[in-house]
Amino acid sequence: MLIIRYLKVFFCNIVIFTMLPMLQACSSYIVKDDMPAKIISYHKRSVHECSGNHSIVLVGGCFDLLHYGHLQFLRKARAQGDYLIVALEPDETILNYKKRHPIHNQQQRAENLSGLRFVDEVIVLPVLKGFDDYNQLVQDICPTVIAVTQNDPQIVNKQLQAQVVGAKVIEVIDVLASQTENTTLSNTAIINKLLD
Repeated sequence: MLIIRYLKVFFCNIVIFTMLPMLQACSSYIVKDDMPAKIISYHKRSVHECSGNHSIVLVGGCFDLLHYGHLQFLRKARAQGDYLIVALEPDETILNYKKRHPIHNQQQRAENLSGLRFVDEVIVLPVLKGFDDYNQLVQDICPTVIAVTQNDPQIVNKQLQAQVVGAKVIEVIDVLASQTENTTLSNTAIINKLLD
């Protein structure tokens, strides 16, 4: 029994190390629903030609406290293609834009997301500085779809970035309202409710 366990670990390591270069190239994404999501650190690459047989969906965000709204968004985003990549913002983004400390650090958030069946890859982002850095990210990933929520404040930028790689921007979900109260499902709303 112990030998079989070691063989499984050995085989999995071989598969991971041989597949990792393929997973990092736009043209080689392989979809395996039964494999856990990969967590990869983002490093800028040179722009390359987008091609491939698989439809790659890109979403971005902080995903600090995973809640029902996040799950619905990610599930519907994944339905738009064959492979879902989550570009995960750093802790500094939560500090700067949400004006609070993250509940979970970036690595914890990446591990939470990687445990979801419909997330294929989590890219841990460094601090990106504006449109040009995000544009480079989109060019490096070469998505066919950028999935967003209704009223995404970055919709115009995402549409411009999508044009560069021939992708579509698709609203996959409205901002969800709580079933029991007239509030949106957001981390801020949940935290405020807990503090009341």
